[in-house]
Amino acid sequence: MISSILITLGCLLAPLALVAFWAANEVADSGGYIRNMAPLARHPHVRDAVTGRVADEITLRLRGLGVTAEEGFVYNVVGDRVDGDFVAAWVEINRVAHRRFVMVLVGGESADSGMPGGGVGYDLAPMYELVRWKLWSNGMEAASRLPSTRPAVLVLPASAVVGIDHIHERLVSLRWVLAGMSPALIAAGVFLARDRCAALIGTGIGVAAGMFTLAIAVFALRNVYLPNSTTGGLSTPATLAIFDALTASLRNGLRVLFALGLLLAGMVFVIRNGLVRYRSVAAVFEFRSHQPEEPTNDVTDGR
Repeated sequence: MISSILITLGCLLAPLALVAFWAANEVADSGGYIRNMAPLARHPHVRDAVTGRVADEITLRLRGLGVTAEEGFVYNVVGDRVDGDFVAAWVEINRVAHRRFVMVLVGGESADSGMPGGGVGYDLAPMYELVRWKLWSNGMEAASRLPSTRPAVLVLPASAVVGIDHIHERLVSLRWVLAGMSPALIAAGVFLARDRCAALIGTGIGVAAGMFTLAIAVFALRNVYLPNSTTGGLSTPATLAIFDALTASLRNGLRVLFALGLLLAGMVFVIRNGLVRYRSVAAVFEFRSHQPEEPTNDVTDGR
């Protein structure tokens, strides 16, 4: 009974430890975050979302100045910038977004994010300035009178940010504790088990089940919650692309642990059955070897 409880607790802590290290190395760490986000500069949905937001902002500002600009021309200029200088601008945009997100995690106040309504998103000011300069260099004098502004796209609303700071802080601070307790509890449970082979099989299945549960949670967050919580700025495909890039290492990690859990359970099961069969066959041969030989009668009939 105690063995089963220890193994169950260890298997439950395994996915929490994985999430904790992901939160520390891929979410809170600026280098890891930028490394994951940089390739999205060439993602079509992300480019389209940024193009639309910046072009809409410039068109609106030009109309405010009394300038009638062809929307197609503005979109073409923005598209040129997206395909050219956007790679460097996207890195800077993400660096600022990550810094503000960390401020939310540390400070616990969504108002520090700099987004409308206190959510988390991207400040597209670097892209806006690139396009404004490009329009002016292409002969649009009114572009020089465009005011400096900070168009933004919202990725997560404030309702999704509330409570993240406390959860993130606890996970990051306890990541080494969770990573140590999970195998320690499992090892203690296996050691105390009467049938250690069965305990190892249960451990493998338990770890795989924990990772499968985590995969369901990630799937639900991606395909149920995020599409319904996208309130402005980015389209759903762009938001999902960002989510996939951010959670790539988490999903890879749970796949590896899921496979290792099943591999452990399968190997122990096969080895155990092989030993049982070997012992059964050995017992049969040993039994036969100890049987007395049939007595022989040397007396010939009739003598």
